[in-house]
Amino acid sequence: MKFIEVSHVIEPGMKTYPGLPEPRADVLWDYEESRVKYAEGTEFFIASLHLCGNTGTYVDSPRHRFRCAADLSDLPLERLAHLPVEVIDVRGSRVVGPDSLRGHTIAGRAVLFHTGWSERWRTDAYFDANPHLTAECCVALLEGGAVFAGIDSVNIDDMADLRRPAHTTLLGAGVPVCEHMTNLGAVRGGYLHAVPIAWKGGATFPVRAYVME
Repeated sequence: MKFIEVSHVIEPGMKTYPGLPEPRADVLWDYEESRVKYAEGTEFFIASLHLCGNTGTYVDSPRHRFRCAADLSDLPLERLAHLPVEVIDVRGSRVVGPDSLRGHTIAGRAVLFHTGWSERWRTDAYFDANPHLTAECCVALLEGGAVFAGIDSVNIDDMADLRRPAHTTLLGAGVPVCEHMTNLGAVRGGYLHAVPIAWKGGATFPVRAYVME
């Protein structure tokens, strides 16, 4: 069995989305400070991480878009774990329409769009006019039976389109959305795991996403 990491590392000070706070780590106990609390030779490191739910590679629940919809704790594991994967290579396309789905099996699958945009991660160019899905593509995903949608771009929507049609279509149908993925070019098939914490009332949270081949 082979494991392929498809999520970004989270580091203090990194920017995921313009205008949102960057993660911060605070050390509560370092090894030296902890020694007075335990037996001789025993030490621990304890820290807290302060971050926005939209940090790194994260999954959106329907609550991200709709006030009374399912939150992170309501997402069934069947929509987040051990999902058969279909990767669609759309590199070179800024606007991804329903034609991109031709020849692909998407029913019951996590459909991941490989745009190549993750190569710009941690650069200013990452926030330029981004590859994204059209509303028509999202409708086709739903009609084809996709159960999860992911993209290795800064947003599954055109950042310039403030209506956010892709989020509206997919999350409105209960399909989780994963953004800021990476390394999708290494995926040939297998099963995706992208499970956030079960945060009651939470809309979006980072995941350590990986594919098992």
